[in-house]
Amino acid sequence: MCSHQPQCPTADSVDHHSAVIVSAHPEQGWSLLCNGTIVFDDTKI
Repeated sequence: MCSHQPQCPTADSVDHHSAVIVSAHPEQGWSLLCNGTIVFDDTKI
């Protein structure tokens, strides 16, 4: 899913939350990262 350089970390990497947001839905409380990870606003990093 990630097409920019440098590529984002994969979904199973330790730093997977540092990937670029491709779709943000703050009204629903979640965002989709370019590595396919869904991050919820209440996620503790």
